Amino acid sequence: MEREFRAQIEAVTASGLSPTHLDFHCLADGGREDILDLTLALGAEYGLAVRVWLPPALARLRERGLPVVDHGFLDSFAVPLEDKPAHYARLLAALPPGLTEWAVHPGLATGPHPRIPRSSPTDDGWRVRRTDYEFLVSPEARHLLAEHGVTVLGYRPLQEAWRAARGRVTPGSPYPPVVPR
Repeated sequence: MEREFRAQIEAVTASGLSPTHLDFHCLADGGREDILDLTLALGAEYGLAVRVWLPPALARLRERGLPVVDHGFLDSFAVPLEDKPAHYARLLAALPPGLTEWAVHPGLATGPHPRIPRSSPTDDGWRVRRTDYEFLVSPEARHLLAEHGVTVLGYRPLQEAWRAARGRVTPGSPYPPVVPR
């Protein structure tokens, strides 16, 4: 696994991109504690944040002073398609202080496409993407963010916060050793 993870990180950097974080996407926190530990070690080595969202990993990383989300994760595939802007408006109005992650899937598709995953047996996924896009670029979204004092950020500031937090880690580091290349 380590060789594969390194190959993926190095392929991204070799292409000229500058990654900010490691993410298991749909496999929650690596699926196993040893895989999460490996990922944390690689993140430390490469100066990357690690996206976690399950309570056990969140608690572990908070204890180590690493910045992680404070509230539950929102996946836009779980947001009703009907009147999505009003739903998002209610969520933004009720958003508690702290770091919150919303995974939105904006796209300009106008109909079913074989490469866009289905979110349910009755939806082709493109509607989720299109309605996310329409809300995110709307003047209403900008107004709601300003009205509720929400700051939108990507992983670059979190990457910097992870780097700073790692610099404060004391001996007995939480990161397991990584086998040198």
